[in-house]
Amino acid sequence: MAQSMEGRVAVVAGASRGVGRATAIRLGQDGATVVLLARRKLLLDEVVEIIGPSAVPIVTDVTSSHDVHAAFDQIAAQFGRIDVLINSAGASRIRLIEEASDEDIAITVNTNLIAPIYTTRAAIPLLRAAGGGDIMNISSEITLDDMPMMTLYAATKRGLNGFTGAMSKELRRDGIRVTLVILGAVGDTGIDENFGPGDLEKAWPLWEADGYLTRMSGTHLLTSATVAEVLHDVITRPREVMMDVVHVRPASS
Repeated sequence: MAQSMEGRVAVVAGASRGVGRATAIRLGQDGATVVLLARRKLLLDEVVEIIGPSAVPIVTDVTSSHDVHAAFDQIAAQFGRIDVLINSAGASRIRLIEEASDEDIAITVNTNLIAPIYTTRAAIPLLRAAGGGDIMNISSEITLDDMPMMTLYAATKRGLNGFTGAMSKELRRDGIRVTLVILGAVGDTGIDENFGPGDLEKAWPLWEADGYLTRMSGTHLLTSATVAEVLHDVITRPREVMMDVVHVRPASS
């Protein structure tokens, strides 16, 4: 029997856009108190308006160890525990490695890999205090195939895959389930904000020639709301059930 989220505390990193935003809203609809972590206050405020008083926004740069510690200190003081951590923040650059700037590398590595390490480290004591819970790390189909000019994104998401698998073994005895979520193409993530003028136009012919788009993404895109529904189902499954990897893609791909 599925569990209710009523009375549970969920922390969503990357809650201001895309899958993180949609999942925070879905968990709030099911009765969870949802702690929203993201950098931009105005976007967090928009999510709070939708969820209502059960939303707790904390302006946080999840790539900053200082910010993450401060956010989780606040969560610990207010709630003393958490039941769910969702690592949904993501960043990408369309770059050949020889053209990648130090900033390109730092943003991609820090957002996709370092940030979930920081949040997981901070969340573990609070998950233990709850007697167990869930960590969900959002990855990508790019880890299943190769895509020109997306090497930074692929490398960091593969790192996240490895981190997730290791943490699953490390935390299993504590009743903390760690799930890797591999997503197909999602149409409303906002990740295009990371792209500069002309980036897509430069890369698209290479992607088409390589065949990645046909092999992996297909012609249809997921929506964040659809993904959120799947994540909600996984989180609320019976505690005796473990799903190490969930691969979500359009049925028509």
